[in-house]
Amino acid sequence: MKIKMHNQRHSSTFMALLLLVAAVLACSSGNETEKANKLVDEGNAAVNEGKKYVTEAEEKKAKMLQTPVSDLAEARTLAKEAVAAYDKAAEKCKEAAKKYEEASKLKLSDKFKEYLGIKVKEYNKRAELVETAKGTPQALIDSESRDSFISRANANNAKVDALSKEAEDLAAQATKLEKDNPDLFK
Repeated sequence: MKIKMHNQRHSSTFMALLLLVAAVLACSSGNETEKANKLVDEGNAAVNEGKKYVTEAEEKKAKMLQTPVSDLAEARTLAKEAVAAYDKAAEKCKEAAKKYEEASKLKLSDKFKEYLGIKVKEYNKRAELVETAKGTPQALIDSESRDSFISRANANNAKVDALSKEAEDLAAQATKLEKDNPDLFK
């Protein structure tokens, strides 16, 4: 009789331990918001770095456009520097989109996943925008004449404007989702 009771106690203890482990696993795998927030923070850091590169590129491009035609070599040097800064900015946009996408695959609320999905689209669009924006300084590097440069730059600027509008529309969707769900975004 003692042996049987002893085995029942072990069985009960073992079952209690199993239930405790199951409860801990259920709690830890249910909502991965903390992990997602860390990835979002990393994505936001990439965004901030990307903004610095865009600012640098835009400054170089503006200086390039103000350089006298007689100093074409200087203008082309500035154009190359602008292209390099745009490339760095595009990489940071892609990095941000990747972090947001990684976060969106975690176990999160549907609204947070929706928000992250929009951010992925926005920063992929911004990467495309920055890639396109480098077309203006690249046009100066590649052009053989002033008319050729102006024509290519104007066409490129129209593409940049359209992509900018698309990216801003996505940003507005994300902002609306944040405002509509203040408890989710703190």
